[in-house]
Amino acid sequence: MKKERNASSDAAALRRRAEALLRAATKRGAPARTPADTQRLVHELQVHQIELEMQNEELRESREQVEAGLERYTDLYDFSPVGYLTLDRDGAIRQVNLTASLLLGVARARLAGRRFGIFLGESERTGFNAFLKKVFASQAKEICEAALLNEANGPRKVQLTGIMSQDGQECRLVMEDITARKQAEAETQRMASFPMLNPRPIVEVDVAGRVHYCNPSAEQILPDLTERGPEHPWLADWEVVIGLLRKGGAKSMVREVPVGDKWFQQTIHFVENDQRVRIYGADFTVRKQSAEALLKAYNEVEARVVERTAELIQTNKELGLEIEQRKMAEKELSDKSMELHDKAIGLEEANAALKVLLTQREADKVELAEQVLLNVNQTIMPYLARLKQRKLGAKVKVYVDILETNLNEIVSPLARNLASKFLHLSPSEIDVCNLVQQGQTTKEIAEILHLAESTIAFHRNNIRAKLGVKNKKISLQAYLSSLK
Repeated sequence: MKKERNASSDAAALRRRAEALLRAATKRGAPARTPADTQRLVHELQVHQIELEMQNEELRESREQVEAGLERYTDLYDFSPVGYLTLDRDGAIRQVNLTASLLLGVARARLAGRRFGIFLGESERTGFNAFLKKVFASQAKEICEAALLNEANGPRKVQLTGIMSQDGQECRLVMEDITARKQAEAETQRMASFPMLNPRPIVEVDVAGRVHYCNPSAEQILPDLTERGPEHPWLADWEVVIGLLRKGGAKSMVREVPVGDKWFQQTIHFVENDQRVRIYGADFTVRKQSAEALLKAYNEVEARVVERTAELIQTNKELGLEIEQRKMAEKELSDKSMELHDKAIGLEEANAALKVLLTQREADKVELAEQVLLNVNQTIMPYLARLKQRKLGAKVKVYVDILETNLNEIVSPLARNLASKFLHLSPSEIDVCNLVQQGQTTKEIAEILHLAESTIAFHRNNIRAKLGVKNKKISLQAYLSSLK
């Protein structure tokens, strides 16, 4: 729209100029024209008008092309991935594109007239001034690197490429941000320092076994590797290794090699593009010795295990025999136990029978003692008492006393046994018990024992008290008969 307005204003201005010229010619008094002249003049004017319109169209197209080119140039200049600056001989900025203003961290409108050196550190300015002098001293292109002080984006590393203008008054400067490249180079250098600082040997050789690189550790551990090449233990069986790497398609392998009194584990990588082999070594002598010692100890343990196994097998056999013997002994013991059990049962039965017999014997003994004592007291003692009441001769009286004494001595153990049975009854009470048990009345017992009836009643009461049946409705005769 702006271009169309400009074209319209230019056409209007041109028309006003033409009308002014026409009025000036009319005032000068042009000669009168015939109709034919007027007709021819109109025709010429129409042709000329068409020519002017065509020229005007061409001019308009040319102007649009120039403006489009200028726009492309402006776009290229401002939005270029590198910064463009124009400096004078003092280093002051005259022109700058948008990329350069972004790198400097200052709006483009505020950069005109400012010296470029103020965007550099103190240590960088001397080098930049020397670079600027070189640019204005020759037509050659000069290059230097500098660090920009950008508060917004932090320090940036840039590469400056400068060349003097044709009039020698200005410097065309290209500024490229190389911060990422410098960081990558620093990282590359840092990574490259790893093999140098690695305490393990690192070696690079070609397929023929020629050594191309040794890190310091490898040079110290393998001082003669470069001279000996494939003859060195480090490269033992080299042709076999290369064959395995090529034939099997494997890009890496691991193996163990002895070098002197040490053992190394090698990790071998084949770089096919460069036809180089990189060998990374690790000293595992201590681990190897430990493994050998462990293997030796393992073998010794295995031998001891075999020995102990044989001993255990023999011991198991002996234990088996002993177990069999114990089983036989247990069987015999079980049989003996059953036999003894049967005998014990028989003995228990015999013992029970003996107990019954002994009980019966004791009962018989008691009964016999009672019968003897009763017979003596009933059949002999009364008559001896009657004899002693009669008048006898001295000699007969002695015989009667001797007879009574002997009879008392005979029946006294029986009386004691019977007394123990009857709760320590007195002999008189025992005599009364025997007569009561036989069914004698109190009167009859008094006549037999030559005692008063009240005495016999007194003995009966004592007997009931000692036997625990006093004041009970139970016959003394029946109770005494139950104690047999």
